[in-house]
Amino acid sequence: MSNTFTSILPKLSSLSHLRIMVVGDSMLDEFHWCNVNRISPEAPVPVCSVKNTTLAPGGAANVAANLAALNVNVDLFGFIGSDSSGDKLSNVLSKHSINTDNLITTTQPTILKSRIIAHQQHVARLDREPTGAYSKQEADQLLASIQNSISHYQAIIISDYLKGLLTPDITQAIIECAKQAGCLIVVDPKGASYKKYTRADYITPNYSEFCLATKNTYDTEEALKTAAHQLRNELQLNSLIITRSEKGMSIVTENSFETIPTQAQEVFDITGAGDTAIASLTVGLCLNLFPHEAAILANYAAGIVVSKVGTAFVTPEELISVIPS
Repeated sequence: MSNTFTSILPKLSSLSHLRIMVVGDSMLDEFHWCNVNRISPEAPVPVCSVKNTTLAPGGAANVAANLAALNVNVDLFGFIGSDSSGDKLSNVLSKHSINTDNLITTTQPTILKSRIIAHQQHVARLDREPTGAYSKQEADQLLASIQNSISHYQAIIISDYLKGLLTPDITQAIIECAKQAGCLIVVDPKGASYKKYTRADYITPNYSEFCLATKNTYDTEEALKTAAHQLRNELQLNSLIITRSEKGMSIVTENSFETIPTQAQEVFDITGAGDTAIASLTVGLCLNLFPHEAAILANYAAGIVVSKVGTAFVTPEELISVIPS
């Protein structure tokens, strides 16, 4: 491990000097913790007796919460519904000390993911999502808010869950104004085409998402390497970082393809692991780590969070404790 990497360890305990913008699809994660003692007489399904219900930020809001848990100064931009889920999400975000002044109230419902968990196992998930497109007025208001404040941030994370906020036009407008401001751009992409992310600095698909975007699967590392370099070049990226579950992460730069191993010891729940990884990766890049070093940091963080049940976060103390000095 390089001196550059180990030299950031003291800095991880004091990250409040970093200011990072998160833009994307914010949602409310709802967890119903249940016991199951019998099967329903109405249908062959378990009867889940709710013991407790907890709420957590999801999607882009979870990325922001992961940054806040690391004591980063974070502001969240996006849409929120004028409904009970929106009120709950605002309250949850406030508890995480996340600035929500730039969440635009929309006529669409707040995105809600309700999970039923029994004996530490996911039984079902109920989703409530926007039923139509966000209006041009709402989109213009959001873009104006981003453009007016982008110069105050070291980095922007674009967290795309394909819920309608990050259209190609809006995404490119965000990337363009971030470029003009000299702001680092990191994208968690989704979908079958990544063209709208062109000229971002870094994108972080998982392996399945990468296969969808490149319309292929890869039996060999050489084939994966070739396709990854091609996508990186097409999108004019600094680096492409592919998360690969138990195989770790592959970091693709102009002249290299490097895979680093996973740091997960026990996996209980992968909920939000990608959000933890992109938050930690961005922190590492803001601390001037090389891409592969920032990916190592992200790998350690993701390894911690998958050992927890439900939407979880990593603290600076936890991260420092698992990194060899």
